Amino acid sequence: MKPRSLRVRLMLWYLAILAVILCLFATVIYVTLQRTLLEQLDDGLSNRAFFVSELVTFSAAGEPQLSLGGEGANPDADDTFQRLLDPAGAVIFDTNQAFGKVPVDPEALDAAREGRHHGATVDTGNGEARVLTLPLRRDGAVAGVLQVGESTGDMQETLRTLLLIFAVALPSSLVLASLGGWWLSSRALAPIDPITQAAREISGGSDLNRRLALDLPDDEVGRLARTFDEMLARLDAAFQRQRQFTADASHELRTPLTAIRGQIDVALERPRDTAEYRRVLGAVNEQVDRMTRLVGGLLMLARSDAGALPVEREPVDLRDLVESVAEQVRPLAAQKSLDLRIEPGGPLAVSGDEDLLLQLMLNLADNAARYTSRGSITLGWRKGDRAEMFVRDTGAGIPPEQRERIFERFYRIEASRSREGGGAGLGLAICRWIAEAHGGALSVESDHAGATFTVGLPLDGSSDT
Repeated sequence: MKPRSLRVRLMLWYLAILAVILCLFATVIYVTLQRTLLEQLDDGLSNRAFFVSELVTFSAAGEPQLSLGGEGANPDADDTFQRLLDPAGAVIFDTNQAFGKVPVDPEALDAAREGRHHGATVDTGNGEARVLTLPLRRDGAVAGVLQVGESTGDMQETLRTLLLIFAVALPSSLVLASLGGWWLSSRALAPIDPITQAAREISGGSDLNRRLALDLPDDEVGRLARTFDEMLARLDAAFQRQRQFTADASHELRTPLTAIRGQIDVALERPRDTAEYRRVLGAVNEQVDRMTRLVGGLLMLARSDAGALPVEREPVDLRDLVESVAEQVRPLAAQKSLDLRIEPGGPLAVSGDEDLLLQLMLNLADNAARYTSRGSITLGWRKGDRAEMFVRDTGAGIPPEQRERIFERFYRIEASRSREGGGAGLGLAICRWIAEAHGGALSVESDHAGATFTVGLPLDGSSDT
């Protein structure tokens, strides 16, 4: 079964990789040492063969003869041997009786008859021996064959000792490495537990104000902990905005409902004439209109947040759009004696949803007309790096510290401003969403003499008409 603990998996992977590396390392050392010892053994045999070949003499009949002298001439008789053969393979001299029974290799004899040296490892029945076979020449012809050999016991003993060391050292190293790997993985993953515990305890927007605040280095785990804290901060802000949004929406809906209830209660206190009932119904109708606009705005924002409000794209002529907005706002501007102007910017088209863009500009123009007491309102469009539409007024302006907050839902510069004008503080939030849904942006510039709202949109490929 796959271990559920990340610490265990890391340790097992670490041990597996380390075991493979150690085995490869041990194999390389073993093979290298074996080859080195074998080369040293062959070098020793070559030196011995040269020494023995100098002692070989030939009879008058041309037969090779060998005499190694008296006792003590060969102090390593138990570990080495010498053998002299004639070209036919008959043994003339042999000292391998004490060493062990070393067979005569036909392949080695054939190689010597052809004038080549031959080295091989043979089984003596009492262990293994390394045997070097070489030809003896006289007058340019092979007159005999000399074999010298040495037991590989010392070499094998050295290799067995090395294997024993590996057999003890490798498991011990893996045990120590497992302890070290467990300690290192536990230390490295220790911050994960507080993150897991915090995530388990936080639910439904509660305890979102808590933070891990772990003092960790700038590594993967440290960045994870800081990212988790940043995520909690974003979630906390989102839940606060949601709670504020719900409270503001409830308040905005309760206000017209309270007004409607009050008007109806007053009308029902006693019989009234038709004109009075018509006045009450007119007041109720105004509040219903306000509620309709509020619910429509809330529904649009909710659908936009859920990504369920599609943006149908088609070529939109900005001149026709701005002129249409001006015609709809002109009665309100005339009612307040405001000068409504259009500042043309030449033929220009964008790809977008005409109904949404019309709603955006109409909201901006309607706000400008409602909150400008004297002067003028200017609508226009222009082309630069992007297509722009703008609404400029000569109202009281917007304080610098509130220019970004005015795009928040239900936010009002003055507590009673939107309510007196029939608004709910959703218009600019909707405008910003429409601009961003078209890949653009909505910005505001303001001073003490008015404000300019600018909608920047990507240029359409066929904008020059």
